[in-house]
Amino acid sequence: MSRLSSGIIYSVALALVWGVAYPLTRMAEAYASPMVIAVIRVIAASALMYPLVRRLVLNLRMLITAVLNMGLFLVLINVSILYSPNPGLAALMIYTQPLFVALFERLILKHGLSFGRVIGLILGFTGVALASTSSVFLSLGVIVGLVAGLLWGLGTILYAMWFRDIDPLVTNASSSVLSIPVTALALPIDPALSLTLRGILLVLLVVADAQILGFILWFKAVSSERPSTVSSILLLTPILALYFSALILKSRLTTPELMGTAVTMIGLLLVIKSA
Repeated sequence: MSRLSSGIIYSVALALVWGVAYPLTRMAEAYASPMVIAVIRVIAASALMYPLVRRLVLNLRMLITAVLNMGLFLVLINVSILYSPNPGLAALMIYTQPLFVALFERLILKHGLSFGRVIGLILGFTGVALASTSSVFLSLGVIVGLVAGLLWGLGTILYAMWFRDIDPLVTNASSSVLSIPVTALALPIDPALSLTLRGILLVLLVVADAQILGFILWFKAVSSERPSTVSSILLLTPILALYFSALILKSRLTTPELMGTAVTMIGLLLVIKSA
């Protein structure tokens, strides 16, 4: 590969954007529960993006991909973390998504995987595992996280099949609108809300970063590059979240986290080289 494709560039940018979103969301959770933040994310994104595109795609296929990639994903990731004794393990289960994407890409899209790509994917996931958790507990949160990874992986493939040629702004606006009922139904799980001016600003910052910019980059990446490549690169997200958390929240990086970073980077370089 002589130069990086636009899809790879979008994917790396997305990992940075979503990596920053983790500590921002943690700060916003002092004022609103994750479930409340999820509802605000999709409502605010709908209100802000529709005036820009003046168009929505509202059909069964868009509903399916919106629920899998956005609405249900936002709900399941929060439930996973809420009911897991180890948040790092919950995040690890969610980032089984690249493994499911590779499987579905082979079964549904009939795309083969080179040896270098397979090894890179395995190393990338192993690095995240080293950095995310030091113990394994089978719990409701772990199971929900695994389901979230599987459904997100399926949603990624279906989006690549059906909507590669749709404007990502339109897809983001449409998916946000269709995700409102799904996230709203989960509100009773944790409806806590106590917003101040600082809280409002933090939540809106999460909306702008994770929901609007993040999903625009995600839709662009999946439309421009093989889903398995995009998903593999997104294994950078939990790694970058650790570093941004250390910077913003003043948390300390551990030796396993540093080791995991090195292993993940080696894996992702193999994936990019084989793209």
